[in-house]
Amino acid sequence: MKLFCLPYAGGASTVFSTWKPYIDPTIEIHALELPGHGTRMTEPVLTDLHQVADDLYLQASSSLKATESYAIFGHSMGAVLAYELQKRLRMKLNKEPVHVFYSGHFPPHIPEKKVYHQLSDDQLKKVIIAMGGVPEELADNHAVLDFFLPILRADFQLLETYQCDEVDPAACPISIFYGTRDLPSVLFDLDDWDKYTNDDCEFFEFDGDHFFIHQLTNEVVEKINVILKRIGVLEKCTRST
Repeated sequence: MKLFCLPYAGGASTVFSTWKPYIDPTIEIHALELPGHGTRMTEPVLTDLHQVADDLYLQASSSLKATESYAIFGHSMGAVLAYELQKRLRMKLNKEPVHVFYSGHFPPHIPEKKVYHQLSDDQLKKVIIAMGGVPEELADNHAVLDFFLPILRADFQLLETYQCDEVDPAACPISIFYGTRDLPSVLFDLDDWDKYTNDDCEFFEFDGDHFFIHQLTNEVVEKINVILKRIGVLEKCTRST
């Protein structure tokens, strides 16, 4: 089966490269790349989340075999993209995911309260550093920060201008991952996530900040393995191989 992975703002498909040693061998990690990011750096960035989701749908749908099952994992911005991606795969391919993992973000129908994409370059740099999204050795490297600022600004814009007017629940179970020190992703009514599925919704806490998926890679990936094994998906994959 495939696990489609979607990164946080400014991230590329490579952020999931460290997962491969820990993922169950029956799962193929398929990290999707946003326009203007990573291996698609020469393309223009997009500032409309629906356009990005349409692009991700084309990537995902073209890689799926007719009988192949799939799950989706999205962290931070990737959680909102995961919601829009699973909607498109369900509606256009008539193909439900077996599970969706929403990580490090509040439910998509709750509007963003901060407007980072309108900050000056200097203000935006300070925000990014304060979030912990910049390695310590690069915090004073203005050339590197200046290079990534347009990408981050575009990602913040697509998040901050996105509107989810009506929640379309999936038929599969969902899991919500969050860090104990990542307050923005937990300061809401947890029951709000129940709207996103007609099946089970479970919450999993990790002892970290917003970037706990890097700090606790082994724990995060093992939890994914355990959840997919528990719902019987990996057993089916093993029998079919």
